[in-house]
Amino acid sequence: MILLLLLAGALPLTAFEWQGSSAKEAGIDPDVIKAVFKSFDQDVYSCLIIRKGKVADEYFKEGYSKDSTFTLQSCSKSITSALVGIAIEQGYIKSINDYAASYLPQLANAKYADMGKITIRQLLNHTSGLTGTDSHLWNQWREIPDWIDFLTSRPMKHKPGQIFEYSTGNTHLLAGILEKATGKGLLDYAKEVSFTPIGLTSAELGKDPQGIGDGGNGFAMTVYDMARFGLLYLNMGKWEGRQIVSESWVKESTSLQARNKVSRYGYQWWLRNYGKAGYLGYNAQGFGGEYIFIVPQLDLIIVFTSWHLGNVDSYFFNVDKIVNATLMNKSS
Repeated sequence: MILLLLLAGALPLTAFEWQGSSAKEAGIDPDVIKAVFKSFDQDVYSCLIIRKGKVADEYFKEGYSKDSTFTLQSCSKSITSALVGIAIEQGYIKSINDYAASYLPQLANAKYADMGKITIRQLLNHTSGLTGTDSHLWNQWREIPDWIDFLTSRPMKHKPGQIFEYSTGNTHLLAGILEKATGKGLLDYAKEVSFTPIGLTSAELGKDPQGIGDGGNGFAMTVYDMARFGLLYLNMGKWEGRQIVSESWVKESTSLQARNKVSRYGYQWWLRNYGKAGYLGYNAQGFGGEYIFIVPQLDLIIVFTSWHLGNVDSYFFNVDKIVNATLMNKSS
């Protein structure tokens, strides 16, 4: 019976539990971490530092703990990206070069012909050309009874594939494609192919008024489960010997796929160089200060949850401080 439950995805296929160390054992200057934690204002709810798969240090604002569930906001996009990669591997989606309209009749039937030419790749890297939602239109979009109809009823802003414009609407279309292609709700599919196999148990997900999972903004989980997802990517999609997300998808989705004057982007991941040494890494980023930073060369993950509506430079400054205080020595 247990074997059947495992095969059905009803039980975790992992015995993984977080192990603690100390900042010093992790090769990170403890005084730097103390200074970073001390700098936090009331907006920061938690911070978790993982080095070599172990907990180097943690911070929780009073009233919060490892069991607290946090809304991920746009960190959700990186999870949806992983699910697209898995769906391709499983054959539900043929290719990222497929037209999104092949899965979503709203795009196929739109009065703007270019909408039928938008590919899954262009939704992943935010070059769809659709009118963006992350602007003055945000509240109007989120309050309307049909989110996809809202997206397809507005004129194209650019030709598909030409201009990078970050938009949660693109990711919501990916969520719709995943549900159409797999025949499963987004959270159910995520649990089956990703969350349950890695022992991620706290996940929740909001839905749009049509019942489609809010893959661009609606996942919630504990900070340790956020780190668990980060560790899956740091380990190139592998979890205790089992390949959950293909290594090629992890590489492709965390490589340069689009950019503007100031930002570099993969498939629903932001790309960045960290610290004085300029280590190449990537991060999931959510409105209000939700972050999963991953620096592969240092085997380092830093997670934040917050509700901060001002300048976000402090998060990047603090990550750079921790990176600069981390020894490169593999035996550290």
